[in-house]
Amino acid sequence: MRARSSYWQIHLKVKSINKWLKKSSGTGDSIEATRAAEDWAADIRASERRGFPLVSKKFKAVAMTVSAKYKAEIKAGTGKPKYADYYRAIDQYLIPFFGNHNIDRITPAIIAEFHQWRLTKVGRQLKQSTQHTHNLALTKVFNEAIELGYMTEFLRPSMKNTGESGEARGFFTHTELITLQTYLQKWALEGRTEATRNLRELLCLYVAFVAGTGVRPGTETKELKWKHIEFIQQKNTRVIHITLPQGKIGARNLIARHEIWHILDKLRAMQVEYQEITLDELIARREDAYLFRMRDGKRPYSFVNVFGDGIRAAKMLTNNKDNKGRSLYSLRHYYATQRILEGYSYEELETQMGTSASMLKDHYNHLNPLMIAERLAGEQGTANGGEIAVNFANIAKANVIGLVGLATGVYLNLEQQNPDAAKELEEHLLKSPKSS
Repeated sequence: MRARSSYWQIHLKVKSINKWLKKSSGTGDSIEATRAAEDWAADIRASERRGFPLVSKKFKAVAMTVSAKYKAEIKAGTGKPKYADYYRAIDQYLIPFFGNHNIDRITPAIIAEFHQWRLTKVGRQLKQSTQHTHNLALTKVFNEAIELGYMTEFLRPSMKNTGESGEARGFFTHTELITLQTYLQKWALEGRTEATRNLRELLCLYVAFVAGTGVRPGTETKELKWKHIEFIQQKNTRVIHITLPQGKIGARNLIARHEIWHILDKLRAMQVEYQEITLDELIARREDAYLFRMRDGKRPYSFVNVFGDGIRAAKMLTNNKDNKGRSLYSLRHYYATQRILEGYSYEELETQMGTSASMLKDHYNHLNPLMIAERLAGEQGTANGGEIAVNFANIAKANVIGLVGLATGVYLNLEQQNPDAAKELEEHLLKSPKSS
C-alpha cells in the first residue's frame, strides 16, 4: 500500500513497451486486490494482442502539449509561420470539441460530428485551405499521441477537408448480426473462468441493447442506471423512456423499442438484489444502481476488448463488402439502417440518435431507393420476374425481435414475418448505389 492510502496499488511490468504501469486496486482487501490485478493484467494482454494502446489519455492533455511546443518555437523565432496557424486551430477548435475524448477512441464518426459542430460554430463552410490546416493540426496531435504510446497507427481515424462525413466503420447486415449473436451465446459458455463467462454473457445483452436502441456504445451507456429508465403510459401504449445521463452531446432522452423490455428483464434477473421483484417494481423504485453489471455485481471496465475478441473468434472482424473493420459503433449503424428502412425520417431519428438530420442523411442516403421500393417495384410480384413488393417495415421489426430473442431466449410471434423478403432486403443492402 502507498502511504496515506488504504487501497492496494497494482504495479504491472509490460514488456512490449518496457514500462511499469500503475493503478489503484480500489480496495483494501488483499484478495479482491489480487483479483483486480489479474483482471487488469488480462485486459492489458488482450490490448497488446489486438494492437491497442496500453495507456489512454484525454485529447486535451496531448493537444495542449503540442500547442505549447508550437508557441515556444514561435516565441523563440525558430518556428515556421504556419505553426501559429496550428496552435490557433488546436486552441480554438480542436480542444473545445475533442478535449474530453480519450485520444485513442476518436472515430471517423466523431470526426464527422466535429465538421458539423464547426459549421454551426462559424455559421458557414470554411475554405478548403483552412480546413486543411485544421486537419494538419489534428494530425500533429495524433502523431504526438502515437509517439508517446497513447494510441496506435491502426487507431488513427481518416479525415477529409471538405466538411463531409468521415468514413463509417464496417457494418453488420441483419443476417451477420444474428450469426454473431448466435456465436457469442455459445462462446459465452466456453469461457475458462466464471468471470470470463459472466462478462461474455453480459456482452450478449449489451450487443442487443445497443443494436436495439442506437445509443453510442461506451460514452452513453457507461453511467446508465436503473433510475434513468421509466415506463410511461400513453393513450394506446406504454413506452420505455430512457434518459442517457452523459454522452457526446451531454444528457439526452430516447424512446426504446418495446422489444428492449426483455433485455431489461434479463439484466434484472442477473442482479441478485432484484431477482425477487418484477421489472415494473424495479423501475418504479428508481434504483441508483448501474444497469450493466455481471452476476457478481461488478461492472466491466469496457466492452471494447471482449467485443473485439468475440468478433475475432467468430471471424467477423470485417464485413465482406469493403473489408472495413467493425467495432461496437457498427451496432449503432445497424440501428439507424433498420429504422430508416422502417420508414422513419432523418428528422425523427435526429432526436432519437443525438445526431443531426443532415449528418444522418449523408451517411444513409444510399438507402433512399429502398425506402420507396414498393412504389418503384409495383403493387404485385410475379414468379417470372415481374414487379416485387417488399414490406421493409415488417422485416426490420422482425429483425429486432429475432436479435432480442437470441440474447434473452424470449421470442414474440409476428404474423407478417417473411424470410424470403428478408433475404431480398439483405441482397439490396450489400449493393452500393451506382451512378448512371
